[in-house]
Amino acid sequence: MLADLRYALRQLAKKPGFSAIVLLTLALCIGATTAIFSMVYALLLKPLPYPQPDRIVEIYNSFPKAGLDHFPCNVVQYADFKAHAPSLAAIAMMDRKAMMVGPEGHATRVQGATGSAENFEILGLRPVIGQFFTLKNSLVGEDKVVVITESFWESQYHRDPGIVGQKLQMDGEAYLILGVAPDSIGALDARTRFFVPYAWKPSDVNPQARYACYIAIYARLKPGATIAQAQSETAALEQRFYDAAPPGFKAFLDHSGHHLVVGGFQAEKVGGLRSTLYLLQWGVVFVLAIGCVNIANLLLTRANGRQSELAVRTALGASRWAIARQLLVESLVLSLLGSLLGLGLAWSSLHAINHFAGKLMPEMAAFTLDAGVLAFALGLSLVVALLIGVLPVVHTLRSNLVALIHRSSRSVAGNRGVRALSSILVTGQIAAALVLLTGAGLLIHSFARALAVNPGFDPSDVMTGRVALPRAYDKPGAAPAAQRRVLAGMLEIPGVESAALSNAVPFQGGLGIQALSLKDASLMHDSSQPGAYLVGASIGYFQTLHIQLLEGRLLEEQDIDAKRDIYVVDERFEKRFFGGKSAVGQLFTFGQRYDKDADWPLIVGVVRNVPHNGVEDRSNQPFVYYPMLRHSDTSFIVFVRSTRATGDIATAVRDKLAAIDSGIALLDASTLDRAVSGSFDNRRAVMLLLGAFAALALFLSAIGIYGVLAYDVSQRTREIGVRGAIGASRGEIIGMVMRQGLLKAGIGLAIGLVSAVLLSHLMASLLFDLKPTDPWAYAGVSVLLAAAAALASYLPARSAAAIEPIEALRFE
Repeated sequence: MLADLRYALRQLAKKPGFSAIVLLTLALCIGATTAIFSMVYALLLKPLPYPQPDRIVEIYNSFPKAGLDHFPCNVVQYADFKAHAPSLAAIAMMDRKAMMVGPEGHATRVQGATGSAENFEILGLRPVIGQFFTLKNSLVGEDKVVVITESFWESQYHRDPGIVGQKLQMDGEAYLILGVAPDSIGALDARTRFFVPYAWKPSDVNPQARYACYIAIYARLKPGATIAQAQSETAALEQRFYDAAPPGFKAFLDHSGHHLVVGGFQAEKVGGLRSTLYLLQWGVVFVLAIGCVNIANLLLTRANGRQSELAVRTALGASRWAIARQLLVESLVLSLLGSLLGLGLAWSSLHAINHFAGKLMPEMAAFTLDAGVLAFALGLSLVVALLIGVLPVVHTLRSNLVALIHRSSRSVAGNRGVRALSSILVTGQIAAALVLLTGAGLLIHSFARALAVNPGFDPSDVMTGRVALPRAYDKPGAAPAAQRRVLAGMLEIPGVESAALSNAVPFQGGLGIQALSLKDASLMHDSSQPGAYLVGASIGYFQTLHIQLLEGRLLEEQDIDAKRDIYVVDERFEKRFFGGKSAVGQLFTFGQRYDKDADWPLIVGVVRNVPHNGVEDRSNQPFVYYPMLRHSDTSFIVFVRSTRATGDIATAVRDKLAAIDSGIALLDASTLDRAVSGSFDNRRAVMLLLGAFAALALFLSAIGIYGVLAYDVSQRTREIGVRGAIGASRGEIIGMVMRQGLLKAGIGLAIGLVSAVLLSHLMASLLFDLKPTDPWAYAGVSVLLAAAAALASYLPARSAAAIEPIEALRFE
């Protein structure tokens, strides 16, 4: 075997050009496949770092008729399931929580989590030092304790064991550090640096608030219990509540299609990313297959050219197994070297992937080439060695090597079977490349449509950031007064044209949806529950964002202190609930129905649609704007329209906030343009990755056509020379060779188009406002691939036309 290895290395060194092409192709294909597999492995296959992770489940509400398939739970359901679901060994609440950590004036925003003490039991965690908090700390007044993570302990306290019992300033209050949790808690959210208790009062366990959804619930199944059993128990508890609910509550549950879901934690964590991950994985599998076909073609051609050498070795006593083993060792050496280069490429590409992943999935840890991924890469290299080596071996074993000694080398090299097999492989390459190009084309067309959607406002020259008020503003009336001062302060900054406040950034989502009822409308039993997203807006909000008023008026100062709620709605709300009538002057409510018209909330204006949840929001629910200063929000968004540079205006805003109160912080300062662009990051990342794979597939397919035709021309030198000698023109020779290439391409295109149409439905969930059978995408990629095939055919055709008949005949 060592002799075979040394001989293989010498053979590859003799043909550096051939070896470089094969290694580059393998590195690109294996590197791309390994990089994408690292994502799939981390998100779908790698077990969570907890005992029996398959026993951990998530429990959530689903309101499909309202377009809300995955909605959190609350304290009421937590208490009910904890007391009456025997299949659950432990049940806990958990939510993300960002807090300002550090002394006032020097605090920084740190991401953490809040929840009940059972989380530590569910995850099977043990403190690194100190202890975890207990259920007692969920009581209001007992909740000012914190457990920090090991990474936070190391970065902030240099692993000082004496931090247990110290105080940590968080949101302006002192929290007692109880202990340190292992970093494995970060598998839930890699940004987590602390864990504080979620506190509630007994009065919060109010059955009437059962579907005020605001916190996630996780549980661990008892030994022997199944997800189906937990699903049945919790569904029975929901049915019991439904049976005892008043008619209005039953109507809400019927119209929203409510049901409870118990799902595996890891599966639910990935959620809608599953289809995207599988699409990318299949994309690189197609690229890998095309690359393997290319290399197999090259090795087959090379083996065919070496048959005289192999025949001599056979005549000198080498067995067929020795010949086959030698060819397989050469394939294995190529595959392993290509895999090493591919791992380097995968490691480099993971930096780019992690850059996008950090925006799309900030809660996920960075993807790495860990042991599982390296094992996959090794297995893949062995599979690739087999795939690229089997054809040359089979071809060689089926040849009569001894008889070949008596033939000319040119006759051997011109084996028609090799040329036919190469043509079939190239046709398959083109078909696979078309499928991949079609997927990329559909995503590109879909992305263009998403970008073309009118945002409903003007994001240019608008700086945005989140303002966090200290705990001192929790007092009644303090937050609205601070909001007024902040808004007035923004308008005092030189160069500011206008300013406004809100509870959300357009296109970024995060808004809560509320069920509503119209005063003069009733719902049929099977109708969907109407609802809308609530957007807080200060005076000047619509003017600052340049949101067009269509009817009525905008929010005014008098609306803040009005006796009843005043709303502005978008045109989708008007069209859905009032048809052809104007919404201005209409009455509806998000809460109880009223006896007097004067008490009902009033619509005073209609504005242009703004997709606050992004243009791809599938809930299709309308938006309702309310006067923000009617509510005591201690965290809100500030918008400042100015032509000054973003950095300058952000600094000015921070200075102004500090002048108002040194404890007020400006977080996440950016521009509205970036917020809009960032909402497309998910689609952009998938499109770029699949587009890169498609470009690689196109390049490999073109190389495949070129290689087959170039080899064919080299074996037909005498025939082409004869054709030239008897009068064939350069154009006729070029046409003859190009027809062969375009025929292969045409067959591949036909097979690829049929395959792409059959597989297109798998992409439906990833497309925006586009059918999977979009003819423009299919036509565009077909023309592109045909053009690449024509160019790849023309180059060897031109070489064939340049053959001098006399030289060709003399050579033969």
